[in-house]
Amino acid sequence: MLKDQMHQLAQSQEGSCVTIALATHRTHPDNQQDAILLKNLVNEAENRLLKDYDRRSVDALLKNLHSLETRIDNRLNDFGLYVFASAGTAEYVRTMWPPAENKVYVDKEFALRDIIKAYNRSEDYYILHLSQSGVQLYEALNDRIYGEVSEHGFPYRDNPHYITDRQARSDPKKVDNQIKEFLNKVDKSMVAVHAVHPLEIIVAATRENFDYLLEVADQPKIYSGHFTIDAGRADIHYLSDKAWPVVKDLQKARRAAAIDELMAGVSSGKVLTDMQEIYLAAREGRGELLLVKSNFSQPIDITPQGFDYAKDATVPGINDDIVNDIAWEVVDKKGRVFFTDQPALRQLGDIALLTRY
Repeated sequence: MLKDQMHQLAQSQEGSCVTIALATHRTHPDNQQDAILLKNLVNEAENRLLKDYDRRSVDALLKNLHSLETRIDNRLNDFGLYVFASAGTAEYVRTMWPPAENKVYVDKEFALRDIIKAYNRSEDYYILHLSQSGVQLYEALNDRIYGEVSEHGFPYRDNPHYITDRQARSDPKKVDNQIKEFLNKVDKSMVAVHAVHPLEIIVAATRENFDYLLEVADQPKIYSGHFTIDAGRADIHYLSDKAWPVVKDLQKARRAAAIDELMAGVSSGKVLTDMQEIYLAAREGRGELLLVKSNFSQPIDITPQGFDYAKDATVPGINDDIVNDIAWEVVDKKGRVFFTDQPALRQLGDIALLTRY
């Protein structure tokens, strides 16, 4: 999982660390240019290293960096590619979230800011597909279905309570009761699955059946969203294409709620806006919620007293971006991080931290 990869990378501090972030392409022939861009960025990283160090001291790092260049199959790219190389590390991460810019970072630690952003905007969730012919439960990540659940009664291959008797079908009340009885069983199965892996649940169904499901559900709040389905459309690409915008709306609502939460903490003195104070609080594990303007970064020069702001991130010894360090400290200590362009944040500046105490 992405968070596990971030944790491993954050623990890897073996001398110089190179991070390369680049926007890539999912489809041919556009993805052919990704290899050229990656090669250019690798060359840029090598030139920066050889400018500051002798080749022998960075030989292992350069070997790992060039091995990554040959290992990466650009035919499998998504929209973002992040490459991490040091003397003992050679890793890469693909995400559907491109970086703000194609960039090389050379520092004493890896630049995790962009994949933290990707982690916060990535979402595992369920798609519960209800139809007259049965019920399927899918697991999805962002805009793709990657598996089907086959436990706790799923999948229901048909509706055992569908009324076949023509006369009985003419009684609307009896039909409704049969449908509700069936959906009550589906709900109990869904509750059992959700208890083990509590992900968001997006329901694909007619509006009527979704309303019935909420009416009979033991825990209606577990159903986060809904979209209607066209008759005869049940393929996984159709379902994921319809579900992902619903999930993105949920994420947008979470970001808006996070800003409200942070603003509410101002009056209690729990919100920090000074970079030095934010950095210290994050390292101490006091960071509950960090909000950062999307394109804000700040190079620094570490000093015995803390750090001084720097203008040129490429100067040897300069930390490319203190925001990267702060964001990881908050995430690693179970806080939340949002990168946003919401106007409400402007009242506080480019970065603000709601502390736990």
